[in-house]
Amino acid sequence: MVKARERYCPHCGNTQERYYSIETAAQLMDCSEQFFRNLIRDRRIGYVKLGRMVKIPSSELKKLANFIPSLDEELDEILR
Repeated sequence: MVKARERYCPHCGNTQERYYSIETAAQLMDCSEQFFRNLIRDRRIGYVKLGRMVKIPSSELKKLANFIPSLDEELDEILR
């Protein structure tokens, strides 16, 4: 198994995080888009809003996967 390299900021050296759209996050977690829209509306998951575009950081998806053990390992491989 090939481990994906982490991306680093060229200026400060900190690791860069990936951000996913609601649609992509729903596909990764195998659930509906409305589920994520409800989490965002209720402020139960972290997100970033750029204009009208809403992105969910991969760290939030990993936190959510901790509550679903079967998805935890599978999602870990995808998000690396």
